[in-house]
Amino acid sequence: MEKLIAGERYRLLGSFPRPVAEGLRARLLARGVPVHLETPFGGLPEAYLGTYTGDVSLYVPEALLGVAEAVLSEEAE
Repeated sequence: MEKLIAGERYRLLGSFPRPVAEGLRARLLARGVPVHLETPFGGLPEAYLGTYTGDVSLYVPEALLGVAEAVLSEEAE
């Protein structure tokens, strides 16, 4: 699945429980990989949702998908 974000093509890295997704997001950002985190509630701000801890989707730029997948494989080891 892909999205166009700010004129750049992003690909779905996966869906994860929010706490896991936040950890992955931090590791990806530390490696210079931008991350778009999306809840199932569309454009509603977090303030209206409370602290949503269910599954969220992580999208990364298509050009950096390989780097992001390498980070995921490190997590599995």
